[in-house]
Amino acid sequence: MKILSGLAKLNRGPGLESAMASRGPFDRWISLELGRLNAGLVVEKKTLARLLAEPEPACRTREGDPHPFDRVALERLAAVLTKDEAESLRLPLTLLLSGDSGDSAYLTDELGAKALRAVEKFERAFPFRDGRMALPHSLAVDLVRRHGGVLQLAFG
Repeated sequence: MKILSGLAKLNRGPGLESAMASRGPFDRWISLELGRLNAGLVVEKKTLARLLAEPEPACRTREGDPHPFDRVALERLAAVLTKDEAESLRLPLTLLLSGDSGDSAYLTDELGAKALRAVEKFERAFPFRDGRMALPHSLAVDLVRRHGGVLQLAFG
């Protein structure tokens, strides 16, 4: 992460410019806070098809808490995908926010990007290019809020 490596330079004393210098206290603090922000992330994702088959669709977070899904949001995704795609799409989709990316959040799941583009009717806006779909930070937060657990934000 560029931001963390840049911060490492601030934490070094004079003459410690080598790549072997240890991380400073500020870098460790930032890493700790990012861990706290990401504590609620789902780490064991389920397919869309499996979630639709559950009476109360949910996954577990890193902390063991349930991450519920809104059935209507799942059905909206299923409506724009084939049966095979629903068997392949793993949820929740993760939008990555990074200090390196400025005002953008990235989705690196191509099938997830296809489904999100179709549900949101983005048409030509926000193409999937170079292994990711870039979205403005404000739109990413709004999508997470509106899509009933289908999307999650990860900070890195």
